[in-house]
Amino acid sequence: MMQIDVSIIIPTKNAGNEFDKTLSRIFTQKTKYRYEVIVIDSASTDTTLKIIAKYPVRLIKIEPEEFGHGKTRNLGAGLAKGRYLVYLTQDAIPANENWLDSLLKNMETDEDEKVAGVYGRTIPKSNCDPFEARYIAKAWGAEREIKEITDYGEYKRHYKKIVFFSNISSCIRKDVWEKFPFSENLIMAEDQDWSKRVLEAGYKIVYEPESVVYHSHNYSLKQLFKRYFDAGTAHKQVFKDNNNVYLPLIPLFVMTVTMLDLSFMRQTGYNLPSMIKWIPKAIIRHFIEATGFWLGLHSKYLPERMLKKFTMYGKYR
Repeated sequence: MMQIDVSIIIPTKNAGNEFDKTLSRIFTQKTKYRYEVIVIDSASTDTTLKIIAKYPVRLIKIEPEEFGHGKTRNLGAGLAKGRYLVYLTQDAIPANENWLDSLLKNMETDEDEKVAGVYGRTIPKSNCDPFEARYIAKAWGAEREIKEITDYGEYKRHYKKIVFFSNISSCIRKDVWEKFPFSENLIMAEDQDWSKRVLEAGYKIVYEPESVVYHSHNYSLKQLFKRYFDAGTAHKQVFKDNNNVYLPLIPLFVMTVTMLDLSFMRQTGYNLPSMIKWIPKAIIRHFIEATGFWLGLHSKYLPERMLKKFTMYGKYR
């Protein structure tokens, strides 16, 4: 029986036609590793299952109510045959045929096995709006990073940057996952929580910008609110603080971030009429983001019926 080195795990639900491109890029990787692809589908009703049927993947079907960001990824890890677990979201498309090897090379060169996980670079898709494009450019830069806690005071001051880790495209050691599985009681941010725990246990995290995927969202305003509501709830669960988001300061936050958007647009070639056109959209968007996040931070005080209406995932607690 062929030995599997890597298990690529992808949770799906109504991934859409673009998922064909994701799988095609996976199966055309130039790699020295033997890999399997595990897709865990939550009752898709679109073309997802037909697309999956075209490729040699292990398909696991679950009911929608069984899905959880941490729970489903743990399910995939438990089924995995590889010693490395590679996670990819359904809407992330590997940018080239070296995506996988660029991710894994960080595991192979670490002799003391202190690298617990690696995450790759995200660049926006061609239809991405300038607000998300600015966020992506800030969060996923061009420089490789090795993250570890060497100074606890420094860590406490910059913990959000240090623990940042993304399961949009990532790889973790299965033996580390066995000691530190994903938390299953978080509505999202299972990747940040996992990174925080392994770093505090003495492991390292690597950011590898040579491993690239295309990934971005074009949320409606309703979806944006729900996404940030869940993000606020998860932040409170993981980090136990308010992330400096306070209700009276939301207008100041909105204007500050809008100015950052305009600066980014100027630097990336937008002309003045285009920038002016985007200003009201930026103000509305950032107000919704901040309000959703603030409500999420205080979600434990909200009634159950409101939680169900505000969350993106249709369930809560």
